[in-house]
Amino acid sequence: MMTSEKFDLTIVNRGHYSMKQFGVKEYFFDRHDIEAWKNLPREDYDAVVDLCAYQVGDIQKVIEAYQGTIRHYIFISTVDVYKRQTGLCKDEKHPLEDRHFAGEIGEYIYQKVQLEDELKYISKTHHIPYTSIRPGNIYGPFNYAPRESEFVKYIVQGLPLIVPSDANAKFQLVYVEDVARAIILVIENKSYNKVYNVVSSQYIQYRDIYDCLKKCNQEIQIIEQPIQKLLDLEYVLPYPLTLEEMELYNGEAICKELDLEYTSLEIGMKKTYQAFLPVFKQ
Repeated sequence: MMTSEKFDLTIVNRGHYSMKQFGVKEYFFDRHDIEAWKNLPREDYDAVVDLCAYQVGDIQKVIEAYQGTIRHYIFISTVDVYKRQTGLCKDEKHPLEDRHFAGEIGEYIYQKVQLEDELKYISKTHHIPYTSIRPGNIYGPFNYAPRESEFVKYIVQGLPLIVPSDANAKFQLVYVEDVARAIILVIENKSYNKVYNVVSSQYIQYRDIYDCLKKCNQEIQIIEQPIQKLLDLEYVLPYPLTLEEMELYNGEAICKELDLEYTSLEIGMKKTYQAFLPVFKQ
């Protein structure tokens, strides 16, 4: 977590969790409240980091409504914006998805792709440098998405971790602190009008995650079951299972240009386990 020891931070969100303990300034309102943006004090910000732009117009509304100065707009996008099922490991030059898939995930991808275009257009028309950071699946402390935290919950409940025995897909994760470091590096190096994938080069499967957790607690039981059995049990399977679902990404550009180093899965999962264990033991 970035603190005011290094930065003067102002946070805008709907106020579910206070960050005052980290020495930041807070404003609580919905990002779609235009009048609230207009009523903020007119201050100069070296960078705005947008963590929750999900709908077309989200970036434009912030830039046009805020009355102060924004010197750098950093959009937290996603590697999901890339064209899928190409069979290639996707770097920042890979084409973006131009299809609109059905369902919640399809809509999420579509909106993020549109926001990538909106970012560049609004940045150009308002003369504000931009950076698009495209993380892979983020894991670690404070992750509200029901992914790795569910595995820790199973452990606390005394349940085994189940490997989908017929899963053949590999996937990539990125530890939350690595994404925070990427943001800091982009700000400090004034990496203007750039795009960076932020995803570890480790190709992993479910057993790799479970083995890391077992190193934290030797009493954890790991068993195997076929995918269909796990679906019938409604077991949490948040990551790709089949080769048809598998998408791989290259996150090395930011390492070469800005010296970002990725946290290993073993270290990241140990910190994640230690963070979530007291939460589920309550």
